[in-house]
Amino acid sequence: MNVLFVLYGDLSGNSGVPLKLHARELARLGHDCAVALPPGASTEDGDPIAGLRIASYAEALAHPASLFADGRPADILHAWTPREGVRRFVAAYLATRATPWVIYLEDNERYLATTSLGLIGMHEETILQHTEDVISRWTPDGMPHVLRHDHFIALADAAVVIQDKLRPEVPPWVPCTTVMPGTDLAAFAPRAPDETLRRAYGVDDGERVIVYPGGLNDFTRPGIESLCRAVGLINARGRPCRLLRSGPVALDFLHRLPPQVAQFVRDLGALPRAELPALYALADVFVQPGKNHPFEDLRLPGKLPELFASGRPVVLPDTNIASMLRDGEDALLHRTGSPEEIAEKCLALMADPERARRIGEGGRRFAEKHFDPRKQAAILEEAYRDARAAFDPQIAARLWTGASQDEALPSLVARRIRLLADAGNPNGEMLRAHASALEFGVARARGLEAGMAWRDAEMIKRDAQIEEIRGEVATRDGHITNLQRGVSDLNARVAELGHVVASRDLEIQAHQRQAEVIRSSLSWRVTRPLRALANLWEAARRRVRGDQRRP
Repeated sequence: MNVLFVLYGDLSGNSGVPLKLHARELARLGHDCAVALPPGASTEDGDPIAGLRIASYAEALAHPASLFADGRPADILHAWTPREGVRRFVAAYLATRATPWVIYLEDNERYLATTSLGLIGMHEETILQHTEDVISRWTPDGMPHVLRHDHFIALADAAVVIQDKLRPEVPPWVPCTTVMPGTDLAAFAPRAPDETLRRAYGVDDGERVIVYPGGLNDFTRPGIESLCRAVGLINARGRPCRLLRSGPVALDFLHRLPPQVAQFVRDLGALPRAELPALYALADVFVQPGKNHPFEDLRLPGKLPELFASGRPVVLPDTNIASMLRDGEDALLHRTGSPEEIAEKCLALMADPERARRIGEGGRRFAEKHFDPRKQAAILEEAYRDARAAFDPQIAARLWTGASQDEALPSLVARRIRLLADAGNPNGEMLRAHASALEFGVARARGLEAGMAWRDAEMIKRDAQIEEIRGEVATRDGHITNLQRGVSDLNARVAELGHVVASRDLEIQAHQRQAEVIRSSLSWRVTRPLRALANLWEAARRRVRGDQRRP
């Protein structure tokens, strides 16, 4: 078979390690493997697998047959998780050639989708208040789409899950197989510790070593800090102990820890994979911190297969694959993830070397049973064969068209399960009923989005009207301001005139006082008869003049 893996990121990421191991073992089984990587991902691989061809999405879409030695395109697509970039690639690929495809699940995709949107302020309780277009604009290609990833899973010809707890994420019409990640059992086989390396990493004679290989992010930070504090407690109880941590992103909280805790933590940074087996051999105990959580429960940390294979006792939370383990025989389980509980588990192992040895050997047997890459590749190969055998190219051709890339995914799922029902699926009536429910949901969503679009348009109109009214109000406010200025000017003029009138009133009063003085004087009284004669004389003259004017 020609197998084309479709990865969402770099091969150097967490998913790249198990993918390359699957490719290596499939090649041993006679299959030809290639991997398509998204734009921006490096096509260089520092730990290459012989025969694994690496191509970009664009190259794989443009020249699908050039990826394989026999000059044919892929016989099967292996979509590595339902991330949005992977979904678009698969839709584009299937639109040009009918090919069976398998979806691979390794995480709680819904948690990843909602958390990713939460980082930009679109919190889970408000996500459904946004349209699909808005959510799409804020969903990176490397993350699942909160409204699309589950429908993408429902379109697959088969599903492969990393652990059984992910099976409920797969709808019943999609065949599902559990394929656990393999690990290099030879590279990580138990070995004696390198004393020179112990000294190079600053481990003192007599100190016990806890090894934790893992990256730092917002999700892992609380657990790693609890582990560091547990190491402080172990030392405080008289057992010299040092934590050797490796992984990308430096521990950014060490300065917040008490000095008597931080001094026992050695942050080695990201080590080359070739150096990890020697680091693991220094461990007296491995600790996977954390606690039961919706995200933690549906994943399988990539380090666990390597830790179990190394033959040292592993202390891990009672979540994800813990139900497959025998507590006290294959591993030790912690329930709360608190520093006190982790310290207690580690101290118990350090105090009983024989028990620690037995648990480490039990973990190694568990790895050989569940993480053998050859066994897991054989299971994966069988899943591929079953998918190809059940594949109906006519259904695929009717489902995956150029137009389907822009079609709502629930509509595609409804069409697919109707086609399956029409092809004689024994659960045909149930599939048709489910298709009807999906179609109603799509119609309802479109109606709601149309209503939202109409309301948005009305709001835009009203906003424009409000702005127009605001403009008119601003204009009138300007007029009022001008009138107020005029009134102020008039008031100032009135006040000025008031001052003038008051001044004139004072002058008149002064004149009246002067006249009163004159009238009350002796000369005024003596000359009164003369003034009376003058008045009579003036009146007589006016009468004479009047008589002369008559004809």
